[in-house]
Amino acid sequence: MPSKVKKPVADKAAKLHVRRGDKVVVLSGDNRGKTGTIIKVFPAENRALVDGDAAIYDTKHIKPNPQANIEGGRQQKLRPIHVSKLALLDPTTNKPTRVKRERTANGVVRVAKKSNHRFETSAK
Repeated sequence: MPSKVKKPVADKAAKLHVRRGDKVVVLSGDNRGKTGTIIKVFPAENRALVDGDAAIYDTKHIKPNPQANIEGGRQQKLRPIHVSKLALLDPTTNKPTRVKRERTANGVVRVAKKSNHRFETSAK
């Protein structure tokens, strides 16, 4: 029987080491070692949608409905991956890297730990 106690929801979502458009490597699971690009980030759930070789799909079976003009078959949908399973891909070494944050005049910038590559933020 499920618990009736609700988990507290954080007021402010945690900052993540990955952002939309980043190239990432999957660290664990069936797709370990595969690379992809982040499409969307869900900070409240600590998850991200990844496209490319690292993409994981869920398959949904749909019944045909001729009245609504819907064909039956299988529909594939991207499944979000937990961000702890993703590592940012360093463009200088082409290997997974950890990042630290440095404060600059333009704001906070992510910097690769080993190669000191700066991941500049694009204008929104």
